[in-house]
Amino acid sequence: MASAYPDEPVDVLSFSYKSALHLAREIEAVRGRRGEDAKYVLSRPYEAVATVRSRANGAVFEIPVCVPKGFLTDLSSVPRWGRWAVSRVGPHLEGSIIHDWLYVAWQQEEGMEATEERRRFADDVFRQAMSEANVDVFQGWLIYTAVRLGGRDAFSDRNVPLFHDVPS
Repeated sequence: MASAYPDEPVDVLSFSYKSALHLAREIEAVRGRRGEDAKYVLSRPYEAVATVRSRANGAVFEIPVCVPKGFLTDLSSVPRWGRWAVSRVGPHLEGSIIHDWLYVAWQQEEGMEATEERRRFADDVFRQAMSEANVDVFQGWLIYTAVRLGGRDAFSDRNVPLFHDVPS
């Protein structure tokens, strides 16, 4: 598996979606829910590409982002008090799932740590993903700012369940 992160500090220039998003909600999740909603699971891999520029030498290159089949998501993580401004679903949903993956992908790579540079990459990819999806400029700014201000603990949390078996 290739790393979800660049090997060096980069600026994210653009983003493009490469496959459709396929979500499922398993009946066990619905029956056993304790919170406001059940978890969703990706029933197929979800692929995208980020175009970036190296801060060291200015080289431009692409980084594939592939969220694996079976990845668990809560859609867009918006606290109840913020839902007057941002819904859990909307044009930002696909970017939210890419962002969720980039917030936990470091856990899947041997010896990788949760660094601020990786978090910045995840957040900047999310900003470009929202732009690609034509999210309203103000709403995109609001979401990005909220993620930058409040996402540090979520990024470094090793106790997040990541996968669920999905029948073929």
